Amino acid sequence: MRELQIFRNIQFEDVKDIEDFEDKSLERFKKPIVEEYISNLDENMNKSIYAIELISKYAPTVSGLKSLKEGLPNYTFVEMEKRISEIDFDKEYDIIKILGDELSSVELKISKKKEQIKELEPLLELDVSINEIDKLSRFNSILGGVSGKIVDNFNGAMSGLEYTYYEEIGVYKDEVFFFIISDKREEDELNEALRIGNFNKIKIDSDKLPRDSIEDIKNDIQKLENEKQNIISNISGNKDKLDDFKLVYDYLANIRVRELAKRDFMATSSVCMLSGYCPDFDTKRMEEIIFNICGEDYSLEFKDVDRDSDEIPILLKNNKIVRVFENITSTYALPKYNEVDPTPLYAPIYALFFGMMSADFGYGAVLLILTTLGLKLCNFTPDMKKNVKFFQLIGISTTIWGFLYGSYFGASIPGMWRLFDLSTQFMTILIISIIMGGIHLAYGLAIKAYMLIRDKQYVDMFFDVIAWYIVLASIIVLLLSIAGVLNPELKTIAKYGACLGIVLLIVGGARAVNGNIGAKIAAGIYNVYGISNYIGDFVSYSRLMALGMAGGYIAFSVNMIAGMTWGHTIIGYVASILILVIFHAFNLFLSCLGAYVHALRLIYVEFFGKFYEGGGKAFKFFRGKTRYINLDRHLEE
Repeated sequence: MRELQIFRNIQFEDVKDIEDFEDKSLERFKKPIVEEYISNLDENMNKSIYAIELISKYAPTVSGLKSLKEGLPNYTFVEMEKRISEIDFDKEYDIIKILGDELSSVELKISKKKEQIKELEPLLELDVSINEIDKLSRFNSILGGVSGKIVDNFNGAMSGLEYTYYEEIGVYKDEVFFFIISDKREEDELNEALRIGNFNKIKIDSDKLPRDSIEDIKNDIQKLENEKQNIISNISGNKDKLDDFKLVYDYLANIRVRELAKRDFMATSSVCMLSGYCPDFDTKRMEEIIFNICGEDYSLEFKDVDRDSDEIPILLKNNKIVRVFENITSTYALPKYNEVDPTPLYAPIYALFFGMMSADFGYGAVLLILTTLGLKLCNFTPDMKKNVKFFQLIGISTTIWGFLYGSYFGASIPGMWRLFDLSTQFMTILIISIIMGGIHLAYGLAIKAYMLIRDKQYVDMFFDVIAWYIVLASIIVLLLSIAGVLNPELKTIAKYGACLGIVLLIVGGARAVNGNIGAKIAAGIYNVYGISNYIGDFVSYSRLMALGMAGGYIAFSVNMIAGMTWGHTIIGYVASILILVIFHAFNLFLSCLGAYVHALRLIYVEFFGKFYEGGGKAFKFFRGKTRYINLDRHLEE
């Protein structure tokens, strides 16, 4: 199990799903019992979390750019095990636990002392000690409080007593406190008045005045605070153990994954049977690992999975450049096993669209410089590194489109070559956007055609792809002929082509319906209605032009405002620089956010909608997800 976890490219399934253990020849096989060991692991993981949180709360930590630069420590699985063998976890935890218990005890004492002060504060006006008054033989002395809601009833009852003196001495929250001294001859009447006021007696055993007692308690609190600071200092002094506890937690998390996997096994005292999934490119290495451990004492069978099953786990395999776009695919849905991985198909298109919508050479250069420096100087986690590489590629696309538009932080450089001028050629850019959209849609249909041909579904390919090509191409040619862009004589051919395509769409929509002729015709007409969706798709690509222009005009406006404040005084120069830096940074953020979201929409809706369903389940590596370290980072990258 250890070697397979180092290997990691295996996902176990319940072996009972593929073997009949009701058979007498297999009746000796039982599920391994792992619950007690898992419970022990959970306990130690909770101990690690307790120690981590306690030390982190009081020990100084690295933050900001320095924390990004240092990042999480990097370990291979073997290095992690070696370091774990050097850690005396129980001893280190006991030290932290004792300090934590001492800290909790002191904090509880401080809390109780503060509560005592709150109880005594309403009695500050009392200028005699209760113990002294209690020595009187003929009188009763009482301290206590009455709810503010019934204090009038209490005052009314007390005012009728002839041999009793009472005085309001303070208010705390919703309770009014009184000092009462009464002749014992009137004790019964006094008790009735106390009952009417629901009087809450306070017993203070002290020879001191309340104000003096409060001072004593404050002195006690100060001593406890000093003790607390010493304990905190000792906790902070164990900062060097923080990395040990973090490493132990991630190590135990992996051991826990290892133990949980055994729930899918069946075993006797001498034989273990297991099953699962392994990527086809790694089966040879897996068999070598098993052979190195078991020698000849094992039986291993590989079987190709059912490509149409929805239960097959999905592991995407792409080159280093395409891999940074895989988060976009998984955010939508992983492909099913019988689908193509769309990531390499849309990756260059996504970068193209993003760059066109955020097009500014300066903004792209900033992205490119920041991401390149980050990758070179910072120790990112594998996921974070993938995201940074994503924006590095996006920065290249943004820079190229900014150069084509001649936009440099919203300004144009005199004499600098440009392919398009956003201020005058927006219609040209809009037409190019629509043409790019048409190519993109046709590309999506072509992928669908490939998948249908691969699956030998030639009829579906003809009606679901070729028919749409005929209809859409005919409509486009017809519109361009009417507009005079193409030869008017093509108009007649386009009309016939459109009619033929519509008939094919009707037939294609009807073929999938089992029912009477009316239902088939309705399904066919509804299929033709899909033309309106394609019209909407074409128009949707106008955002490629619109967002590029929006970002450019905002940048231009920022430059114009900064130009108005430039000059005359130092304040003007400083204000202009601040305006340029702050608002260009904000516009860079808005441009990237808008381009990111709208490029996603063009991929998810317009592109994926033509061929991609998704719904695959992610392959689960035989590893625990680390929280505090980068484990076998080279495998992630």
